[in-house]
Amino acid sequence: MIVQPEISVVMPVYNAATYLAQAIESILAQTFLDFEFIIINDGSTDGSQDILTRYASQDRRITVVNRENR
Repeated sequence: MIVQPEISVVMPVYNAATYLAQAIESILAQTFLDFEFIIINDGSTDGSQDILTRYASQDRRITVVNRENR
């Protein structure tokens, strides 16, 4: 049986490399731990993708969805 997290946190990202690590760290620092963190990368061109990939590889709660900018 697969146990689903109690809460889903969704964060859109578009060219936010300057503040992205701070935003992600803020979510991960919460005392409530039973959540999934879905980050939608909307075609960033500023290095945000590299930051997202690094965090996703370090924390299994993070799922990154990449798509073209709309």
